[in-house]
Amino acid sequence: MDCGMKVGDLVRVKPQGLFPTETPLVEADWTGIVTGFSAGYAIVFWNEQHPEEEEYLEQIEVISESR
Repeated sequence: MDCGMKVGDLVRVKPQGLFPTETPLVEADWTGIVTGFSAGYAIVFWNEQHPEEEEYLEQIEVISESR
């Protein structure tokens, strides 16, 4: 899968329309780390309470690429 993201990238939720975020559990100002991919989703570690969240690729954006 070539989505422009890779494991280790830092991501955030993209602003979506009138609402700051359309991902129910994720706050608009959170920064997460991509830990893997599964069936068209990025697996993101947001924090200790949300360590393995499946996120739609089109709803998150890379803010810092891993090396």
